[in-house]
Amino acid sequence: MTAVQYNQHENYYSAIKGIKLYFDYINGRLKILDYKCISDNIIRDIINLAKDEGFSKIISNCRIRLLKPFRSNGFVIEGIINGFFQGEDAYCISYFIDPQRQAVPQKEEEDSILYHCVSDTNRFSPQGKHKYTIRLANVRDIPEMVKLFSTVFKSYPSPVFSMEYLEKVMNEHVLFKVAEEDREIISIASADIDKLNLNAEITDCATYPEHRGKGMLSNLIYSLEADLKEKGFRTAYSLSRAINPGINKALSRLGYKYGGRLVNNCHICGGYEDMNVWVKNLKRGLV
Repeated sequence: MTAVQYNQHENYYSAIKGIKLYFDYINGRLKILDYKCISDNIIRDIINLAKDEGFSKIISNCRIRLLKPFRSNGFVIEGIINGFFQGEDAYCISYFIDPQRQAVPQKEEEDSILYHCVSDTNRFSPQGKHKYTIRLANVRDIPEMVKLFSTVFKSYPSPVFSMEYLEKVMNEHVLFKVAEEDREIISIASADIDKLNLNAEITDCATYPEHRGKGMLSNLIYSLEADLKEKGFRTAYSLSRAINPGINKALSRLGYKYGGRLVNNCHICGGYEDMNVWVKNLKRGLV
């Protein structure tokens, strides 16, 4: 299944009674964004709207003082992103419209992967000598980036297979870095920057299979972190595929702390997958 096949509508932003929403058809979910207060009635209206749109999940990053109306209307806390709101924690809350989306058939395997990652006492140290070079990506790199994303991912939560999309986000709010060997891009990672809240999501991590195991993603993330620290960002976080040992191990070794698991959170590699929350305080550096 490709991104085009399961994306029946274009994603878009809208609002209901002053609450900003994101209609995320790619991932079959509704995101609740940007609200200073929210009532039980509005939450119920949003749930009904999501049902009408055929979504199976509603998600939001919520301040602790606003949790009560969500909890009383059936939302559950799946994770915490410490320091998300300029130092204030965000609670990753979800409402499951379809009970099947709450099922976790691979929980035992995912728990085992997580256990080995958090018990790993090794810590990342930058590699001084390697064959590849790390640099900031630019618009001329986009065709190669699309080729890499298309090779690595059968489907993806955002339209990284689109050159127009990559150019748009690159010019607006996403910092891409690439690892290059023999003038070929072989690995990518990005930081999706939230200037208002001084956080950044480490995402879009991809490496050609034949080049894995060289520590490229760890070095790319480390390089992104250095840029974020220089710009004054306080928090970095990542949502990693719970079934993928490599990225979870890399984040743990980089000093990220586990913050929960988002069940069937997004459409990636051909179906819905659970995502582990990993968080790092950039003011403290490596823990």
